[in-house]
Amino acid sequence: MAGDVARPDITDVGGFRGPRSWWRVLRIVLLVSWVSWAALSWWSAPREASVVQARSDLSSGRMVSYEWAGGWASTGRWGWTDGRAPRFSGRSGPLFLWRTGDWRVHYTEFDRGSTGPVSPGSFDATRYSGPQAAAFDEVLLSANLQPRWPGVGAPPPVRTLPVLLLLSFLTVLVLGPDPARGTRWFWFWVLTGVPFGLGLIWWLARERPWYPADHRPPDASGRDQRERWYIGLLIGIASSIAVSGLLYGLRHVLGTWYVPQGAGT
Repeated sequence: MAGDVARPDITDVGGFRGPRSWWRVLRIVLLVSWVSWAALSWWSAPREASVVQARSDLSSGRMVSYEWAGGWASTGRWGWTDGRAPRFSGRSGPLFLWRTGDWRVHYTEFDRGSTGPVSPGSFDATRYSGPQAAAFDEVLLSANLQPRWPGVGAPPPVRTLPVLLLLSFLTVLVLGPDPARGTRWFWFWVLTGVPFGLGLIWWLARERPWYPADHRPPDASGRDQRERWYIGLLIGIASSIAVSGLLYGLRHVLGTWYVPQGAGT
């Protein structure tokens, strides 16, 4: 209508003028947050070591916290540190995890491969999984180690960044501009289904308000041509299988230092 004042279109990110510039800032913040989370979670993922290294880190003062566990349990979540977690059995061992001052986490198993009977009374079977675990626990107690951090869980940024990323994603997805390439439910399943949060990168690169995507026009029957929720769900399932196989192969080629045990195990 004549006389109407044109308002800036916050959904058109092609220009990013005036009030639309904050979308660009938020996009950079989300990308930097994802990169930080990916790097920190890879760095702090548990990596297998030897009993000798555990003793060395303890005697040299590099061990700053530790935890006993009965083994590993799958968490069903993706991430270098979230793919599996220690399973506590009420006894010390056979799994021993410790953190060094540089936020690296190591683990080893005591009494692995030990054979032959154990003399009665040599260790309390209700407290320890075996004689090696009992002996090392005595060394720990005599060292009077004062943990600087409780346990060997993921560093605080690794725990909080995924929550902040998810909340930011949901806020923009629900309250922001209507997506042009896929429906809101499509992008929801892509983000939650594609491993390691890579769906977030796809969303930041190809969808509004981050990318000047044009709405797909309806077809002749008026049907919405955007990708629907079931496509996003199938993409999540397929990518999970593909990434699991890729990690399995890379782990055997490069070793667990470069591709730590976690997701896809």
